[in-house]
Amino acid sequence: MALIRYGVLLFSVLGLAADSVTLSVTQYVNANKVRVHVFAGTISSRAGSEYVEVLVRDCGATGDRLIAGTRTGNSGSWRVEDPLSEPPYTFNAVYSGSVFRARWAGNYSAPVEWRLPATPQVARISGTRTWVVHVTPATPWGQVGFRGKAVELHRLSPGGWVSVRSARLVRKASLRWGPFNYQVRFTVPTRGLRLRAYLPERSAAPCFLPGASKTWRS
Repeated sequence: MALIRYGVLLFSVLGLAADSVTLSVTQYVNANKVRVHVFAGTISSRAGSEYVEVLVRDCGATGDRLIAGTRTGNSGSWRVEDPLSEPPYTFNAVYSGSVFRARWAGNYSAPVEWRLPATPQVARISGTRTWVVHVTPATPWGQVGFRGKAVELHRLSPGGWVSVRSARLVRKASLRWGPFNYQVRFTVPTRGLRLRAYLPERSAAPCFLPGASKTWRS
């Protein structure tokens, strides 16, 4: 397995398709602050006007869904964006932990995995010294949950972030945080500490990269 890291992107190439269709995945943020995925590749025949589809398998899903399609140019190369920047302006949601494949004439490209850092959210219980850390799945229907996974409480020290405590997530449906909300509570009696919640690699997998919440002061 070859892993290539680009900023917050992690691409995982799990083998090479045999003389069929290739796939690369990049992204940019457009003028409307929307993340746009760019899919591109080449078919082995180098023929033009051939139809290529881009499929995605959401993290934890057992099947693929179609998110984009286009036709090749004269050299057999192709490129398509999601969302499209021109009519019909189609958009298909993409979630962290997605695995993309291109399909042409029944042949599939090597898969490309796309993950983002986890971003736990923190809310203080009013009138208390207790903060609740919330983590939600990569997909809105929650195929992969976080029950029993550890969240670390970090304190900023002169030498950097130090783990001072950990707790395991439990599921608790919420009107504010959604039906697939997972949470832990941390009580911090000491005032003035710079803190953050951190989801380590073993807890973030398989849908996310490790990641931290915004910092707060106790």
